[in-house]
Amino acid sequence: RLTPLEQKEQQLNSERAQNKGDRWGFVAILPRSGFVHTVHSAKRDGEQAKVFIEKIRGRSNGLAPLFLSDAWFYSEPIFETYSYYEDVPYCGRGRPPHPIRIVAEELMYAQVYKKRDKKGKIESIETRIIKGDEEEILAIIKATSRGATKINTSFVEGKNGTYRKDNARLTRKSACHSKRAIYHDAHIYFLTAVFNFCRENIGLRKTINPNAGLFEQKYQKISPAMQEGLTDKILSIKELLAIRPKK
Repeated sequence: RLTPLEQKEQQLNSERAQNKGDRWGFVAILPRSGFVHTVHSAKRDGEQAKVFIEKIRGRSNGLAPLFLSDAWFYSEPIFETYSYYEDVPYCGRGRPPHPIRIVAEELMYAQVYKKRDKKGKIESIETRIIKGDEEEILAIIKATSRGATKINTSFVEGKNGTYRKDNARLTRKSACHSKRAIYHDAHIYFLTAVFNFCRENIGLRKTINPNAGLFEQKYQKISPAMQEGLTDKILSIKELLAIRPKK
């Protein structure tokens, strides 16, 4: 956190303001494959949460999916992104009514709320259905989450741990922290591509030779991108860096 002096310096220098302070990673994962669908690195507030949700919508078919998250400020950004406004007929008296917001009917959203004590230790965990039917939500989870049977955020929490393990820039209270936001974000995006295209998801591997002997291949290794049909093999770092992005 910034000291009062640093906050004052930020107001006087825009470049300093951009490269000082906390940097939060917003991560969206497809449970069926472990594919990191969207990642957004910015300050931790509702405005940036809305940017993150808009990115998710822009990279999908636009239909409202099932959202599972912790109990932060995602409700309003999700409802605002997956909704439209409808005019209310004017009766001819008084001021014309404001348009009303209609949230997408297919949208379903549930939260995992963790209650902590003063020391940060978890005391209890409960789930909250924000929108949708609980039975329908559980049915989707069972069908797409590879063994999960209840509302949870374990896939995102596990991936956050992997980011911290593989990215020294995310280590707290160390000299490895990023000095400029642009390099911090670039490392996050690069790691995300590595996770998706260059690493095996052990939970997805298939047995192709159950009687394999020593030094014989027993399993077919599958990456999240392979499971999503984006590639037919696990890429090397060299192959990943040689891909030309589509304009």
